[in-house]
This record gives sequence, C-alpha cells and structure tokens, in this order.
Amino acid sequence: MVRADMVLDVICVHSYIGYTRLVRAANRLRARGTAVTITFRPYEIAPAASDSPQLLMPVLERALGPYAATQTELFTWQAARDGLELRYDLAVATGTFRPHLLVALAAGQGRAEAVVERLFRAHFTEGEHIAAEDVLRDVAEECGVDLTPYGPGVLARTSPEAEELRGELHRLRHHGVTGAPVFRIADGPVLLGVQAEGVLYEAMAQAAARSAGATTP
Repeated sequence: MVRADMVLDVICVHSYIGYTRLVRAANRLRARGTAVTITFRPYEIAPAASDSPQLLMPVLERALGPYAATQTELFTWQAARDGLELRYDLAVATGTFRPHLLVALAAGQGRAEAVVERLFRAHFTEGEHIAAEDVLRDVAEECGVDLTPYGPGVLARTSPEAEELRGELHRLRHHGVTGAPVFRIADGPVLLGVQAEGVLYEAMAQAAARSAGATTP
C-alpha cells in the first residue's frame, strides 16, 4: 500500500494539472498490482470569495489587468499538453469551501478521486457554478456519493461537517501551507508545485519498494 497526500483547490489550474498527473502515476502503479490511496487536503486560493457566481475572466482582468489574457492563454496551453480543456470564457469564479466539503464527504465513501476530477471538469470545462447546491448534489450523485445519511443541510456552511473542514483548513495553514498543489508520497519529502508525472510515479514506486522490503521476512 502506498499513501499519497495532495493539497489542492478545485479552482486552481495548477492543482488540476497536478491532480491529473498524480492519478495517472497512481494508476500506472495500480496496474502493477500495488494499491495506492490518495488523500486530498483542502486549500482555498481565494478564501474571501463569495459563493455568488461571477464570470471568471472579468474577475481576473480586474486583478491582473492586461496580463489576464496572456496568463489564461498560457494556462490553457499548459493544461492541453496533459489532455485537459480549459474554457476561461465559460468559467465561473466562486468560493470553494462547499466543494471542499463535498470532497471530504466523498473521501469517507472512497469516492474522492472521482469527485475531485468531476469538480475540476465542471469548473474549468463546463462553466458550472461548483459552489451551488444543485451542482454539488449532481456531482455527488454522478460519482456515487450518498448524501442522505448526513441530512439535508450537510452541504451548508453551518453543518458539523463544515466545522470539521474549517478545522482542517486551519490545521494546514498552521503547518505552513500557503499554496497549492503540494504533494507528499508516503514519508518522503514535501513536493511543492506542479510535478512531472514521472517524478510522482518514481516517488510512489520507491515507497512501494520500501514497503515491500519492510514486510519481507
């Protein structure tokens, strides 16, 4: 068993690329018969952002001025190299607390990988408002996450699950996490920023070899 941790935000293009490479690397190892468990840790790149939807490009233009178009073109090109489609003309700026809440709930049912990918695609490719209740519930249903045991208010910011999420966000900030993505494979070093798929694969393969060596009589 190999354990991998990733800090991400689902409106962060670098997290999207990093997630894609991490899962591809994990699937290569899984195909060889090694179990890989990925734990996603939450980070908000815009913690003060409202859940009220706004088109993303005007928000970026206010923040970056004339560099917004250049930056989004660069990000679109970088993502395309990993087979990802970014539609900044459709993307909606929003807070990500509630999407992170869904990811945490999905993790409890072994569905976090699917939910994270679906949230990324909904935001970057389909122009969905991923903090909206109906969108989150649709993602949950599509990915096989059962929200009924938690009650109707589980995706609210005032739920007990939301308080747990706030605690995790605080814990990560306290430990010095100031951006995303961040990776750690097993007990290896912390890897900051987007990593090559090969780097992540080698880190996992080495962790698997160490684990196998430790369990060999």
